[in-house]
Amino acid sequence: MTIRTERTHVAYEGARIPVFIARPESPPRTTVLVLGAIWSVTDHIEDLCMRLAREGFGAIAPCLFRGEGIPARDASPEALARVFLDFDDRRCLRDLRQVARLTRAGAFGQAGAIVPWGFCLGGRFAHLLPAVSDDVAGAVVFYGRMRFARQPAKPFLPIELAGLIEVPYLGHFAQFDELIPLPDVEELRAALAERGVRHAVHVYPGAKHSFFDPSRPADHDAAAAALAWSRSLEFLAGIAEA
Repeated sequence: MTIRTERTHVAYEGARIPVFIARPESPPRTTVLVLGAIWSVTDHIEDLCMRLAREGFGAIAPCLFRGEGIPARDASPEALARVFLDFDDRRCLRDLRQVARLTRAGAFGQAGAIVPWGFCLGGRFAHLLPAVSDDVAGAVVFYGRMRFARQPAKPFLPIELAGLIEVPYLGHFAQFDELIPLPDVEELRAALAERGVRHAVHVYPGAKHSFFDPSRPADHDAAAAALAWSRSLEFLAGIAEA
């Protein structure tokens, strides 16, 4: 299958948001907004976009940082913690709502249903976006944090917005994750169930945070990643058929 890729920008609020796009030959019935972890649009994220396109889905990966201030892959835990604290969730949500609006309007080609799929930092926004946007039809969340210390740039916690989600939800979490204790995962399940949202929230035994990312060998779990991939493809196919 021929995959078409493109690097472009979205102009918004006086800024330029870099975007990587991968498209299949045929117009997709579902397009995935691929939201990277704190390192944004890495080779791993671009490879995932192309994998999705080979499966017949559109894939759009916007830079959550507007192309500036992205930490190095070898940044220390202290540096990553500072980036997390300084990151403005409100600004990022505005950016992603605009990208979703443009995608739905056909700015990047025929899109079909739109589903955010994110990891860690991006997983948080794959969870938040359907709570604040009518342009998305589902959510795929890989180890997105539900709770953290409230900050001026983070005035709301993800778990607090779970009650606003009305679209099908697929969650992937690790058994061993210092950022996301299992009670947070259970709280998410309960919040979705209380609202009657169609959902599946999986915890992968023995897995650690970042288990899906092969460029993080200390955390990568090939078996868990393969199972999460197949579950996610099945979920996206269901969205397309709805």
